[in-house]
Amino acid sequence: MFPDIESIAAFCGGLIGAELYIGDIPEQKTIPAIAFPPPRIVDSPGNLASFRKTYTLIVKIFDESDSKAFAMAETIADGIRYPRYRIPELDESGTATGSFIRIDQMDLQMAGTGEAQLTLVWTRQDNYERETYEKIKRLTIAERVKNDA
Repeated sequence: MFPDIESIAAFCGGLIGAELYIGDIPEQKTIPAIAFPPPRIVDSPGNLASFRKTYTLIVKIFDESDSKAFAMAETIADGIRYPRYRIPELDESGTATGSFIRIDQMDLQMAGTGEAQLTLVWTRQDNYERETYEKIKRLTIAERVKNDA
């Protein structure tokens, strides 16, 4: 679906033994479960050469009780905090690329009975497409330059 979501899901799945749902959340889900619905994306111009996209992902953690769901969410949050809010990026085959997703903001709250919600916010800076021009191969000046001497 989306490489950042896959990386975050793999990271969270490594911290907690739970069923992972990426994209749509089914009505009948296994408990405990962690769901990763599509993120909210807000873009803005970054500078003259690039633009910025800010992602907001609401990770939903489901368990039998409120306290268990909250404890799982706190475990995931601590797993993100301790390595300095960095989540390893994975390529399409699931191999670490050596780059990281830097989480800018994190919020943890209860969302319902047996459901905790962990909100993650991060930013990406992408370059604009550059226009290409054919280079001048030869320049001929037909006029003389005036000399004041």
